[in-house]
Amino acid sequence: MRMPSYARALRSREFFGLYLARVLSDWGDQLARVAIAALVLHRSGSAFFAAAVFAVSFLPKVFGQALLGPYADRLPRRTLMVGCDVLRAAALTLLVVAVIRGMSTAGLLVLLFFVELAGAPFFAASRALLTELFHERALYLRASSLMQMSFQFNQVAGVALGGVVVAALGADRALWVDAATFAVSGVLIAAFVRPRPAASDGGVPGVRDLVDDVRIGIAYLRTDVSLRALMLLAWLMLLVFIAPEAVALPYAASHGASTAAGGLLLAASPFGAFVSVLVISRWQPVVQVRRLVLLAMCVPVPLLVLAIAPPWPVAVVLFFLAGAFQGFMVPLMATFSLLSPDHLRGRLSALAGSGFALVSAVAFVVVGALSDATSPAFAVVLAAAATLLVLVVVRLRWPQQQLCAAAERAYA
Repeated sequence: MRMPSYARALRSREFFGLYLARVLSDWGDQLARVAIAALVLHRSGSAFFAAAVFAVSFLPKVFGQALLGPYADRLPRRTLMVGCDVLRAAALTLLVVAVIRGMSTAGLLVLLFFVELAGAPFFAASRALLTELFHERALYLRASSLMQMSFQFNQVAGVALGGVVVAALGADRALWVDAATFAVSGVLIAAFVRPRPAASDGGVPGVRDLVDDVRIGIAYLRTDVSLRALMLLAWLMLLVFIAPEAVALPYAASHGASTAAGGLLLAASPFGAFVSVLVISRWQPVVQVRRLVLLAMCVPVPLLVLAIAPPWPVAVVLFFLAGAFQGFMVPLMATFSLLSPDHLRGRLSALAGSGFALVSAVAFVVVGALSDATSPAFAVVLAAAATLLVLVVVRLRWPQQQLCAAAERAYA
């Protein structure tokens, strides 16, 4: 049986609106970071302060998703997403006013933090809402793969496009464009997605309620073997996912290549992942789930060739090949959402996303430190070898039968 087409997924009015809103939100996030980084660099002349912009954007993902994720269960998800977009558009308007009035760099970073924090529940709610849009689960998986491909494309092109907008309009006008993207996103969700009741009772939670909800989510993940296995596999893979991107520019420089070569190295792995999603999404859902660990074990293998420190064009191919096995993350994340109880789905997705962001930040630091202490090539090889060794152990303990049985029921 063939998998449904992307066109069929987009014929769903609700998904079409949600998809456009997510694309705008993802790109809006990138544009805000590029605009503020450019402004901070212009004011301070410090690459460190410019890099701090991207560090600040990580913090709300780590703490904001975990703490605010329960909102995606306690409030109607459509309402929450529209509210997040309104808050982000308003916060960006304040950011523009702050730029015009010459607010300090520290003040701008605080405002950027709140822009990112307002978006934290949006992504938990959108992932949970997506499962409600399709009763045909194969079509849901197809829609999830389209979302992931767009995200991968934004990773490759979003920052570049943001740079073009900032260069053409200036940082302050680019922030107006960014505010408009969130306003349009909110309008799309309100216009295309029909209202649904909240998945869980309780209404607007207080701080104590949020903490209790997070504890309930953590306790559930401890008891559910399938969900815990999926989440931990995703976290484990981050070291080898991030290593090529973390050393791309230093690797090019170590071979006497230009920044453009570094850009190709940066784009190779996300582009490989984009292609991988196209291929893997053609398989039947249960087949995709059955091959999760096998595909994961293939990711680090091409990177081991960097032990001979090949020329940078060869490294581009190796980075692409490593990315070409990363498409398993689509069925992994989709199955995680689908197996989560609806009344916990928002907070469980948020907890997984929070850990994902934290491990990502740590992986960047670890690989960067290894690269400085040894060489860019050795840092990638060490990350790949360590990941592969752990995956061998994971493969022996992987709950294959239990997970496949759960997937068969979920995708039936």
